[in-house]
Amino acid sequence: MPTRNTKEGDFIKANFASIWPVHLAGFTRLLAQLRRHLDGDLDMLLIMAVIGDRTRPDRWSPELSTYRQLTRDSDEPHHQHPINIQSVADYSGIPRETVRRKIRVLEEKGWITRDAQGHLAISASAAPDLAEATGDSIAYLARILIAFEEARKPGD
Repeated sequence: MPTRNTKEGDFIKANFASIWPVHLAGFTRLLAQLRRHLDGDLDMLLIMAVIGDRTRPDRWSPELSTYRQLTRDSDEPHHQHPINIQSVADYSGIPRETVRRKIRVLEEKGWITRDAQGHLAISASAAPDLAEATGDSIAYLARILIAFEEARKPGD
């Protein structure tokens, strides 16, 4: 992921006046939409995001996974790194007891699984249940991409 002091960061700074409003409007809309999909609970969104991100294998290869493969309900095994409630709490800054309660709700929805060792994973059924939320995320990213393309000048 690029840091602030990179060619990409310099490009964003140089075009901030045109990129930032698109990001702010799109991100605000996305958060509001995602909040609705998760019963008004942005902590649940953050918990799911942490589990999804932190359990993804280091050798995960995006070119080997299509959008359809990543978002369909499947019985195929998912090779993920283990994460537990304490690690989610530590990474997210959400108190452990709050994470534990929200994990229970997410398990009841069928979106999170927990194995015998307490390791958490996003379940395959989360993708179809949250397909509309994924669509909202794609729409946000598309708006950002358009803002970058419009800001890009020949030679940049």
